Amino acid sequence: MRCVIRYKYCMSVGLAELSFKNVRLPLLALVFVGGLSGCTSATPKVETEKTASCETVDWYELGRRDGSQGTPTNKLSNRQKECAKAASPDWETIYTNGRNAGLVEFCDPKNGYELGRMGVAYYYVCPSTVEPAFLTGYRQGQQARELELQNQKIDEQIDQLVQKLTAAENPNEKQEITQQLEELKKSRAKNDQELTKIITK
Repeated sequence: MRCVIRYKYCMSVGLAELSFKNVRLPLLALVFVGGLSGCTSATPKVETEKTASCETVDWYELGRRDGSQGTPTNKLSNRQKECAKAASPDWETIYTNGRNAGLVEFCDPKNGYELGRMGVAYYYVCPSTVEPAFLTGYRQGQQARELELQNQKIDEQIDQLVQKLTAAENPNEKQEITQQLEELKKSRAKNDQELTKIITK
């Protein structure tokens, strides 16, 4: 009897690459059962680790962090699914208190402006009492972002036209490029004025 196993991985005999001669069925059954036991042995450890994490986590700090980042409300639903059995009975209240404290930081209008300017999505998590002011700042930030992106494109166009102007030899072509540059510079100056208005509000 000769049996050569080329790959010693956790898989059924049907997937293993075998070279065999005169191998009897009982031996194959033993290999299959042994492979299955090796594959399933890690599952209880994962469950144990998840349970331990839910029991030891600082729920207030976790909620505060989620709130300060403006995470969607379904984040709490995910926590509930993960830790409903393992956590202490009052973990949800502790988490919610922490989240509310984090939302005070997140929902500040100045933070809303910065988030809008960076292009960060808002999931409408702020309380109704402070959301209008937050949205005002957020939308001003979005306007500033749009103006800044326009200025970036204008700067790129100006650079290209300057290169063309340097290489141009025809007087008419030079005059046309110069006019285009003047228009772009006016547009950029107008955007800068609008940006100044937004920033100083």
